[in-house]
Amino acid sequence: MKARNKWIIFTLVFISVIQLSNAQQRIEKIVNKGVLTVGVSGDQPPFSMVNRKGEFIGYDIELAQLLGASMRVKVEFAKMNFDELLPALKNNEVDIVISGMTITPKRNMSHAFVGPYLISGKSILTKSKTLINATSPNDINMDIKVVTLKGSTSEEFVEEYLPEVEVILEENLDMAINKVRNDEAELLIADYPTCAYAALLFPDEDFAILDQPLTIEPLGIALPNDDFLFINLVDNLLESLEMHGILALMEEKWFENPMWLMQTK
Repeated sequence: MKARNKWIIFTLVFISVIQLSNAQQRIEKIVNKGVLTVGVSGDQPPFSMVNRKGEFIGYDIELAQLLGASMRVKVEFAKMNFDELLPALKNNEVDIVISGMTITPKRNMSHAFVGPYLISGKSILTKSKTLINATSPNDINMDIKVVTLKGSTSEEFVEEYLPEVEVILEENLDMAINKVRNDEAELLIADYPTCAYAALLFPDEDFAILDQPLTIEPLGIALPNDDFLFINLVDNLLESLEMHGILALMEEKWFENPMWLMQTK
């Protein structure tokens, strides 16, 4: 029995050494290359989007650039559909994912998360004067058409709490918003900042959003789950940004001040 226990301990130590070596290699690779590759959807305003010049802008974009500057490397963004981000991270196609992603137990089972860097929650975007008075999922669980982003926690929210609705899944936010604009769906389910953005973007559409979100959801940075040193590094950098009040200033800039909208029109 003692010999067996020693073998188990040796195996665990060996695995830990290999994982630590992988972490060291990843940080070294990023530093030597001088580039941090960040996975983003690029179509989740105000988190990430493309301006008139074809440049990425948004809260998550600025956060990634600050992390890159702290590591003294450039940042390259890999744009892909939201549901492709975590698979890309798992396949080492990107170093990290910063894309308005909620930290959930299911996601945390296969990926590490640093944060939260922002607390969000589910809200609705609608033209309906009745639906906008909703205070719980039960108030919108009826025979109506609801649009949301494919592969998002909003889709999971609809599946769990809104069994009576007809669900329309879209690949990107613009397509989802247009469903409500064109009266092809009664409402959009998305994160609160996303719904607020849509209302700001189309002031003539008579859009309305909830005063309070229906859920509380922490947003985090996704990383490979075997990179202990890399996780520690990003966590320390994020904590530094929070301690110096930079995250609070960014939240005010991207979620409260509509001036940045001029860059997208």
